[in-house]
Amino acid sequence: MLAELATFRDTVIANARLEPGDKVVDVGTGTGLLTVAAAERVPEGDVFAIDVSVDALEELRRGSTAPNVFYFVGGAEVLPLVDASVDVVLTRSVLIYVDDKAEAAREFFRVLSSGGRVSIFEPINSRNTRLSKVVDFGALQPQVEEWERGTYEDRADPMLNFDESDLERMFRAAGFVEVKMDFRRGDSELGAERMLTVVGAPGRLSLLDAWKKHFGADVAEQLAAAVRAAGPIQRSWPQLYLTALKP
Repeated sequence: MLAELATFRDTVIANARLEPGDKVVDVGTGTGLLTVAAAERVPEGDVFAIDVSVDALEELRRGSTAPNVFYFVGGAEVLPLVDASVDVVLTRSVLIYVDDKAEAAREFFRVLSSGGRVSIFEPINSRNTRLSKVVDFGALQPQVEEWERGTYEDRADPMLNFDESDLERMFRAAGFVEVKMDFRRGDSELGAERMLTVVGAPGRLSLLDAWKKHFGADVAEQLAAAVRAAGPIQRSWPQLYLTALKP
């Protein structure tokens, strides 16, 4: 996981083409992965760390010694910055939490100065390999497939209701040019127990708990047994790096 995070960070930062003196905003800073890296690369510039969580910002502030980082409470859809005030917008795994992604793209455009750049990373969860494709659930296979369809095609779920083409369209509609996408399959292997019990994001259920809620405990345990019997699970977790320019 740490190696993955380092890859996400390094790629987003490299794609941003940071220059001395740049004013950079990290939208949804969280633990500060991008904020810290950006602050190191533009010591004579400014980095604005924005997050909806006051606690996350306070923890980052306590752990940071960078004099050029400034902290703001806010979300991607309403950024607490004036028009044309920054040179670069960075995000990592933020738009998956945002209900109105098109509005977020418009906000990124608004706060950027002419020639400003966007560099983002987002998992494209709607394209994840469905578990029914790699695990034999026996007689319960049709039920799992039906559950997956309902889950992955839920247009109200911000984590699943978009793909890379949607993001490209939204950023172009916001006014960005030179929108470029680096789509990666993200193939990986995950142990059965981690697959069943990991909580993918705050407020979400683990796979096993989601099955218990939907199918009931008995059926959920049967499904879990099939996953355990399959051993380590090979799946694709598609990922997107997107860059764009404000003309």
